[in-house]
Amino acid sequence: MGKWWKVSVVFIISCQLSIINCEAQHPKDFFRSPLDIPLFLSGNFGELRSNHFHSGLDIKTQGVENKPVYAPADGFVSRIKIQPGGYGNAMYIKHANGYTTVYGHLNTYNDSIAKYVKAEQYKKESFEIELFPDSNLFRVKKGDVIAYTGNTGSSGGPHLHFEIRDSKTESAYNPLFFGFVVKDKIPPAITSLIVYAFDESYRKGWTSKKTYAVTKSENKYVVNGGKPIATSGITGFGLEVYDQLDGADNHNGAYSIELLKDSSRIYFHKIDEMPFHLSRFINSHIDYEEKVLNKNAVQKSFVEPGNQLKIYDTKITAGKTLIETGKKYTFSYLVTDVAGNSSSLKFIVEGAKISEPQKKDTLAAKIFYFDSVNTFKATGIELQMPDFALYHDIDFLYSAKPNTKQTYSAVHHIHKNTVPLQREYTLSITPDSVSEKIKDKLLIVSFNSSGNPVSEGGKLENGIVATKTKSFGSFAVMADTTKPKITPVNITHDGDLSAAKTIKVKITDNLSGIGYYRGSIDGKWILMEYDAKNSLLTYTFDQILSKGKHYFELILTDGKQNTAKYEAHFHRLTKVNIAHTN
Repeated sequence: MGKWWKVSVVFIISCQLSIINCEAQHPKDFFRSPLDIPLFLSGNFGELRSNHFHSGLDIKTQGVENKPVYAPADGFVSRIKIQPGGYGNAMYIKHANGYTTVYGHLNTYNDSIAKYVKAEQYKKESFEIELFPDSNLFRVKKGDVIAYTGNTGSSGGPHLHFEIRDSKTESAYNPLFFGFVVKDKIPPAITSLIVYAFDESYRKGWTSKKTYAVTKSENKYVVNGGKPIATSGITGFGLEVYDQLDGADNHNGAYSIELLKDSSRIYFHKIDEMPFHLSRFINSHIDYEEKVLNKNAVQKSFVEPGNQLKIYDTKITAGKTLIETGKKYTFSYLVTDVAGNSSSLKFIVEGAKISEPQKKDTLAAKIFYFDSVNTFKATGIELQMPDFALYHDIDFLYSAKPNTKQTYSAVHHIHKNTVPLQREYTLSITPDSVSEKIKDKLLIVSFNSSGNPVSEGGKLENGIVATKTKSFGSFAVMADTTKPKITPVNITHDGDLSAAKTIKVKITDNLSGIGYYRGSIDGKWILMEYDAKNSLLTYTFDQILSKGKHYFELILTDGKQNTAKYEAHFHRLTKVNIAHTN
């Protein structure tokens, strides 16, 4: 491997083996900041996101794009990925100490890298691309400008997404352990306490829950006005918390949560690192039902049997505890951020019989075990689920309703959309007899909270439409026979584009989604950048066009091969070369 790659191997291994104070073993003076402005964060490491923990820092860029991004240490560009969503324009740099730094939502790259990327896009005739340059192609020195900040991909505003990963395992580490200066003197905030009741078969989840508001005095919180909470039996708890940093209003994630029962720890987690293959287990870490129904981010203080996250103290119980009738218990939470600020919540629980009716699902079809393969068949439907797709056992629910005017099958209600899944399962639905004309247009849809269909994919084979999905809910077979739509923004037939720097068009689809597009001028492919969040295709004039008329064409297909076409002649009064600039 060479001497250049043998730095810090011992400390990397020791950090991976230790779950305690791992942050103290990261180098504090190896990396410089990727930006030359003060670091204010809109998102921190380990923050709760949809289906994943945030794997880096979202660094504010003062509300603008095109801030220079600097190499934080010597290394080489190991990967470049461009996509319409996700990280958008992204770059990866490998460093000698076993770490890789990652940069997301970039506007563009430095001149030499941008030229290389564009040449590869034209060679492959594809905007979306993933490249792995040779290690000697783009060597960088600490402080070199490598790119410029932007708002590409699924970004909700200009910022730099910055990560530090283990180059070998690709686990992401909290960048704040590496000496970056972010001002933070604000302790975490606690907004509510949730008490969960379980029956004896607690592997199937809770039977009821109750939410309590909290009040604050300095950094200490109390619940229920200081009066005891009455419950009994197997009990679990959860907290709704957030953290803030100086100079930013954003609600970020807390670093660690500890729960004591009569001074004995019964639950603890902290988020030092996050392997990407485990990040989806966030749906077991949080109260997923609360997220779906009320948009609240509640972190449960108990660990479900199918939860494989490594953030918990495994030397203690899984967080569930027995509350005996007639006894009182003192519970206390300690919530900390990565800067060491903390907040506490104390409350008393009194063991008392509660006469609350427990939920009973009368339509249970069978038990699905989280650690087993599960199958289900009914008229017109079959479900095959691998083991460990669930986080706990469930009483599986199923019902069906007749076809609607839109569907080519019954509407199948598969369990509850408030129950999350870790792994995808195969869903097969038998449609009614359909004409040959639309057989290749069939797909499975689910229905969102507004009742609108959402494509789940799939195609008809041997009389069955099958797909894979990671959610429960209502499903049916529909047909997508509608062409996608092309809406020109700044181009018209026979229009004058002499002074234009770009051609812009909007593209949308009603169901199966954008599948393929090809833009060309005078028959030659052009690079049209796809901004998925704004449904926008943009071509930046980057070649010399002769004086006179030119022909623009865009062909667009959706996921079911419905095709739309837009064409327009335009002209330039003079020969113009508009170069791409940062």
